[in-house]
Amino acid sequence: MDKYAQILRTLEELFREYFGDDTLCLFPETTNADIADWDSVAHIQLVFEIESRFAVRFDAADIMKLNHIGFIADKLMELSENERESFGGLS
Repeated sequence: MDKYAQILRTLEELFREYFGDDTLCLFPETTNADIADWDSVAHIQLVFEIESRFAVRFDAADIMKLNHIGFIADKLMELSENERESFGGLS
């Protein structure tokens, strides 16, 4: 499984836990409009959960853009690449 697919799978697990819905399926195209309970309060809590699970910090400018699973996965890929570069390319 590639890194992007692993990120999507982990996001899906996190969202299933948060929303208490084991049938929830996430795709890169999934947005907050597709999940009825993903409101502004859930959004902030999900950002904290994602940051905790992936050990990252999102820029304030990106937080409101994190309402799209594809964007979240892309940012997590970017942050993981930046972290690897800061440690001399070690994974």
